[in-house]
Amino acid sequence: MTADSGRSRHSRRRRWRAFAAMTVVFAAVALAFAACGGDDGDGSTATQPAATVANGATPAASASAAAFPFTFTDSTGTHVTFSEAPKRIISYSPGATEVLFAVGVGAQVIAVDEFSDYPVAAKALPHVQYSKPSPEPALAMKPDLVIMSGQQAGQVPQFRQLGMRVVLLKEPGDVPAVFEQVRNVGRMTGHGDEAAKLATALEGRLEKVKATVATKSDAPVVFYEITPDLFTVSPNSFVGNLLTIAKAKNVVTDTSNAFPQLSVETVLKADPAVILLADGGDDGGQTPEMVKARPGWDRVKAVRDGRVVVIDSDIFSRPGPRVLDALEQLVAVLYPAR
Repeated sequence: MTADSGRSRHSRRRRWRAFAAMTVVFAAVALAFAACGGDDGDGSTATQPAATVANGATPAASASAAAFPFTFTDSTGTHVTFSEAPKRIISYSPGATEVLFAVGVGAQVIAVDEFSDYPVAAKALPHVQYSKPSPEPALAMKPDLVIMSGQQAGQVPQFRQLGMRVVLLKEPGDVPAVFEQVRNVGRMTGHGDEAAKLATALEGRLEKVKATVATKSDAPVVFYEITPDLFTVSPNSFVGNLLTIAKAKNVVTDTSNAFPQLSVETVLKADPAVILLADGGDDGGQTPEMVKARPGWDRVKAVRDGRVVVIDSDIFSRPGPRVLDALEQLVAVLYPAR
């Protein structure tokens, strides 16, 4: 095992601990979104409308003029106005990091959170703390834009009080919301055209997936395992939305909790035809053999039929540009070619 692979495995374990923690504080984060409203820390408000294309302008000039000023209302209800494209961006969200690079903003990113490991270029950047980050390290980097996710909602006021321009992007709850976030990130960073093209391409792929599953009548019962102690996803979650689009029958039907923990008895009674292991992989995680060795699990249909599948949890759980990769892989797993 190389040093790099060791770090990767350690990072994955830490990432899942962070994810498990997020399930506990899910409700608290939702409250934080409402509590952090108000003007942006640098005094930006919604007083300037988005620019419009002037009559008679050349196409190139029109594109430039139309980009700014751009006002965006983030997940705290704060109106953040951009008069020009930010040149020094810090991303505290793995999903946002992937969007930034996908729309061509990589050169403007100066630091990312510790879990932002895709694309490869992001791994080479300075890393900042993901959970409850202190504002001082970010302030020292002199960013002109800080993008945060729901995990850092409680820290947003601290960053704004020090004069940093912060945009809080609540994690999209479904696939269409990802496309909207891609467009917004593109516009606020001066890459609106690239973002629009990417979002349109993703929408096209989504329609193809929907057309494919529309012909399927044998949707299997699915258990999506986040952790070995049986935390999973409900339809009221981003991953749950992927299952819904793919016409899978989620073991969980209750939508009161996005990430419920099930009992062994509940899973065994549901008898899923497919088990997706988001806690597997080469980092010492769960394997199909380990699932089979669990007491009573050898009677589960997915185990008997060899349909316990290790998936790339990053692709499935990050609401970013690789979401259609996850969806297409999911459909291939659920409806294998005969």
